[in-house]
Amino acid sequence: MREIKIKSAVMTRIGRHEAGYAELLAQAVRAALTASGSSSVAAVCLSSFAPRELCGITDATALVRDALRACGIDDAPVHGPFRTGGEALKNGIERCAGTDGDVLVVGCEKMMHLDAGTAAGLLAPRVSDAIENAHGATLPSLAALAVRAYVDAYRVPASAFDGVAIKNHANAVHNPDAQFRRAVTAAEVRESPVVADPLRRLHCAPMSDGAAACVLTASSSASAPLRLTGWGYARDSARFQNRRHPGHFMAATQASHLAFGHARRNRADIDVVEIHDAFAPFELMNLEAMGFFPYGDAWRALSAQELAPQGRIAVNPSGGMKARGHPIGVCGLTSMAEIHAQLGGNAGARQHPGARVALVQSAGGVAPDTYVFIVEN
Repeated sequence: MREIKIKSAVMTRIGRHEAGYAELLAQAVRAALTASGSSSVAAVCLSSFAPRELCGITDATALVRDALRACGIDDAPVHGPFRTGGEALKNGIERCAGTDGDVLVVGCEKMMHLDAGTAAGLLAPRVSDAIENAHGATLPSLAALAVRAYVDAYRVPASAFDGVAIKNHANAVHNPDAQFRRAVTAAEVRESPVVADPLRRLHCAPMSDGAAACVLTASSSASAPLRLTGWGYARDSARFQNRRHPGHFMAATQASHLAFGHARRNRADIDVVEIHDAFAPFELMNLEAMGFFPYGDAWRALSAQELAPQGRIAVNPSGGMKARGHPIGVCGLTSMAEIHAQLGGNAGARQHPGARVALVQSAGGVAPDTYVFIVEN
């Protein structure tokens, strides 16, 4: 496989935007092309989970072509929309293998013009198995089942999940593009309303508007600060009841094994991790699934401040989906923008000292599909 370089990785501010979907998308396209110095692209991969359901957009790829034309690019094929930033990145990498040109990967989601109940109803058929959905399963309820199985198996204290939310909100204070730039206390987390026991509101990532993009290339002549040295994809059963262990994210285990093997790296080499935390417990569960800690042990590292930006391994220094925000089809690309800042030494007060090797995990729902990427400077 040819070496893949990252020429740029950018994101808009995450949170409520008065701008429409097309304008947000165009902002990310323009910023990524400008930062990369690219005047043409060989292909575009679009990530957007539900533009039709959320915004009534029947052809989001046409809006990408409009954004490209505004940048003087008329003839690039647009692929997608893919459901997650990770899926779009994987497809972008595959398209890089067949061209010396640049490949643009862009994601956009517009959610906050809807109330939470309406948005959840529109998204429900896309985030859970059809049979489970027909019986009333929702994304929070399935997440709660996974977390309960995990707690029962490993006796992880509930305060550990509060600690994830506290850490990620503290990180987001220093991220100018984050949706929630406000620290939260343990009391605030514990007193927030129950969503699906044991998950409370402050354990759950919010609805968000936002866009992000990156430019990839396999050209040997291109100058780029970062390299994608390993990647992997795996899939678990979409039907939750068919999983081998409801408290384990097996797709994360398999995808990370492939990515580490491809990069010829091990867990101890990783300085920074941006991880799927649509629900706060998922941060710990995914760290363990990917082999950073034995099952049931990640909370101890969290309590010892080892996962803070200046700790042994910085986990979600951006604030994660929990506090940076969760434009559902963009996550993975927002994570890549954070890694670009971290490995470039440009993350300010949330900078991990001497960061050189990083991991991005992108997943959807209760992690049936998981993508893992290793990035190095």
